[in-house]
Amino acid sequence: MTTDGKQIRDPSFDGSLTAELVSLIRNKPVAQEDLDAMALFALDGVANMLAGRRSVPGEKLLAYLKGREGDTGRRALVMGGLTHILEVDDLHKASVVHPACVTIPAAIALAQDNMPSGEEFLRAILYGFEACTRVGMAVGKAHYKIWHNTATCGTFGGAMTAATLLRLTDEETVHALGNAGTQSAGLWEFLNTGAMSKHLHAGRGAEAGIVSAQLAQLGFTGPPAILEGPQGLFA
Repeated sequence: MTTDGKQIRDPSFDGSLTAELVSLIRNKPVAQEDLDAMALFALDGVANMLAGRRSVPGEKLLAYLKGREGDTGRRALVMGGLTHILEVDDLHKASVVHPACVTIPAAIALAQDNMPSGEEFLRAILYGFEACTRVGMAVGKAHYKIWHNTATCGTFGGAMTAATLLRLTDEETVHALGNAGTQSAGLWEFLNTGAMSKHLHAGRGAEAGIVSAQLAQLGFTGPPAILEGPQGLFA
């Protein structure tokens, strides 16, 4: 951005891995069987979400939502946390990511506002699955020693799902992923005390994805080289 507030195109945009990822996902043919699979994942995700309500962490999350149900991001955070509480949700082994607990809550939270078609809803989840699992495979196994992949990589899935439902352009989607990536977080320290933080990881990925996409829709820019840049996720 220049000093007079005018936007200038980031020179790292063209050819960035994030731009390539968005193009790859959106140009990949989608078969009916892919959408059917996403429908089953969505049903499984909702079942996990409902089951998570009947737990101590679930009660805390629902209390956090009470009176603020109109906040799309907060709804996504709570639903994401609920979905991952019992830890019987899906797992993509190659990326060590639980895609559903981030992408499906993000999709449901936005669908409550935007009312997409069934196909658009399922396609958004599919694109989110693709984004977070591909990033998860790219970071490698060493990443998992310190970071919870569902949190760090899942955020990209949440953003891709949200960007699809908001019908962002490719460029806007790259900015959404850039700002989602800069919010990546999720340390394993909670394992040493049994804290409830792991459930928060899934929820924050969904929430950050939505917020990043909504901001991108308004012209708020993110770093295109969030993956491969000198201070990006792969650094």
